[in-house]
This record gives sequence, C-alpha cells and structure tokens, in this order.
Amino acid sequence: MMDIALDRARPGERWVLRCRLADGAATDVVGWLVSTDDTDTDIAVAVEGGGVVAVDRATIILARRAPGARGGPDPRRTSAEDLEWAALPGWIALSEPLGEWTLRAGGGFTGRANSVLAVGDPGVALAEAAERVIAYALDHRIAPWAQVIVGSEAEAGLVDLGWRPTYVVTDVLVSRLTTLLGDDLADPRVAVDEHLDEAWLAAYARSRPNDADPAILRMILDEHPPRAFASVADPATANDHVGIARGHVSGPWLGIASVWTDPAHRRRGLATAMMRALGHWAARRGARNAYLQVAQENTGAHDAYGRLGFVRHHSYRYLAAPTV
Repeated sequence: MMDIALDRARPGERWVLRCRLADGAATDVVGWLVSTDDTDTDIAVAVEGGGVVAVDRATIILARRAPGARGGPDPRRTSAEDLEWAALPGWIALSEPLGEWTLRAGGGFTGRANSVLAVGDPGVALAEAAERVIAYALDHRIAPWAQVIVGSEAEAGLVDLGWRPTYVVTDVLVSRLTTLLGDDLADPRVAVDEHLDEAWLAAYARSRPNDADPAILRMILDEHPPRAFASVADPATANDHVGIARGHVSGPWLGIASVWTDPAHRRRGLATAMMRALGHWAARRGARNAYLQVAQENTGAHDAYGRLGFVRHHSYRYLAAPTV
C-alpha cells in the first residue's frame, strides 16, 4: 500500500490512483477526489463523464496528483474551420444546413446567432449560396450577414460578390485548460449550475441590455448542452448576481462567453475565478482546451486574457449582403 501522498490531498483535486486488483494486476483510477477523510475505508473519486468510483484504500499502491484537466496537443494545431464548427452549438437558435455552411436566425440577437457560418463547402456555387443566405435572412426578418474567417476563400468570394464588412473584427483566443486552471481549485465564491435561472438572466440583462424575445434568448443560451452558468452572489443580498459567465462544451473544447462583473465588484478576481470554475466543470466532461472571442480592438481584454495564458488562434468578421 502506498497512500502517503494522499495525506496532502484536497477535495476537488485530480489524482491518479494505481490500485492492485485481486489477480495481482494493477489498474489506474483517474479523477477528482470527492473526500479526503483518512478515516474512510474507501476514497470516492469522481471520474470524467460523470459517476463516482469507490477506491479501497488498502489496494492503492501509488498515488500522485495530476493536472486539473487532460492534456493534449497545442490547441493552435486545430484548424480555424474545425474550431468554428466546434463553437457553432454554443450560440444558435434556429438553423438549417447549407452544405457545410449553417444558416442561423435568432430574432436579431447577436451576430453569431443571426448569420450564416460560411465555413467549409456550401455544396453549391458561391453565388447560389449567397442568394440562399439572403433568402433565408429575409424569411426570418433579419439582416443577411455572413460570418467568415478572415483570410478565407469564403471571405474573398463574398467580397467579390459585393458583400462588405460590417461590425468589428473578432479574435478567437485559445488556451489549454491545464494552463487556465494551474494548481488552483475552484473558487468557493463561484457557483456553477447547469440550469439557467432567473437570477442569472437578470444579471445578463444588466450586462447586455436587450429586447430579445425571452424564448429565443433561452434557446441561444440554454438549449444545446452540455453548458453551464457560473455566478457570484451579491454578498449583501445572497440572491442577486454580481458576476456571471457561461460555458459550453463541444468535444475537447470549452467555450467561455458572457463574462461580466458588476462595476462595483471589479478588481477582485471574480472574472478569473468564474472562468476557472467553468474550466473545472468542463474538465470533468472531457474538455482539454478553452476558447473565447474578443473584439480585436479591445486591447484591455486581450491583455487580461493573455495573462491567463490565452493566445490568438484566428479572426473572424461579418460581411453584409449588398442592399436587397
């Protein structure tokens, strides 16, 4: 038995426990410690994907702490196209495929939910694809916009057809989850819930005033799991939220969005704490990397995210169709 290292363990840490089986062979149990009470015969370990495994202390022959999330290749090796496809479910209401493109409509709320994701092959000639985008937008009473990767063939081809840039260029930043999490456990100030509640929505409305249809808003924010909503309660009321953030997992990717802290509670590390709390949540669902989107001109946000280990992966922009 080699259980000595566990006397330094804390609940929530990710560990590798090598255990002796009845036939003399060994197996590894990897997961997050639920309890570290040394009086318990069994150690409860939450494993990736859900579920808890009970490990008999007497069978442990080796125990070592592991990084807070699985490792993997540099996230910058993922293509811009693959990352945009991974991000697609995180901001979507109504949608239809157009080859590898995706037509989207969401009552005009957010560019991502109300544009065609023009990534990949639309399956038809570009001019015909553009006409279908315009028709879809008109049917849904939204402006015909295309989200394109900066420097892509789709961008060049649509510009040749008369489509013009609108809104600002957005940079997609990426980081390994292990870099974002470091050695920190989830901050106890932060709650993470997989259910969207009214308090979170009220804080979201304060962070981003809008007149969106509530049903559409919920479709975009809540209807494509796995997703989670981080929040920090107002210490004065314990009900209102003074900070919120949203996470969405797609394959190995955690998308982080809607990060907001009430102005009266800034410079207390709440935004970082919420992002890391979502990172811990996502790691248990198999995520290895994180991405977020920030306006290219927002240098302050770039600097802040850079200090957390995020680097630029690619940029995208919106193109508006010629006047119709």
